[in-house]
Amino acid sequence: TVHHVVHHHRHQTLLHCIPVIMVECTGRDILTVICCIIVPPLGIYLKSEKFDADFWIALILWLFLFTWPIAVIFAIGYFFEMWSCAGNIKVNG
Repeated sequence: TVHHVVHHHRHQTLLHCIPVIMVECTGRDILTVICCIIVPPLGIYLKSEKFDADFWIALILWLFLFTWPIAVIFAIGYFFEMWSCAGNIKVNG
């Protein structure tokens, strides 16, 4: 029927408007993102494989229950390389 054809066309047009983002990721990347959400310091450690300033900031934020969402946001941003505090801190010695 005409109504079915119009509805089908509208549905196809909607699907063509949705952007598709293809990324390459490994199982470790997926595990790291999950850890960034559940245990942010562990997620940061899995990404950088070192105990740097970013790890300690996430740990301090994560230890306090009311700042836990901030730790999650910090860890996710670190995973996607939006920011890093460790690159800005230089230790002499």
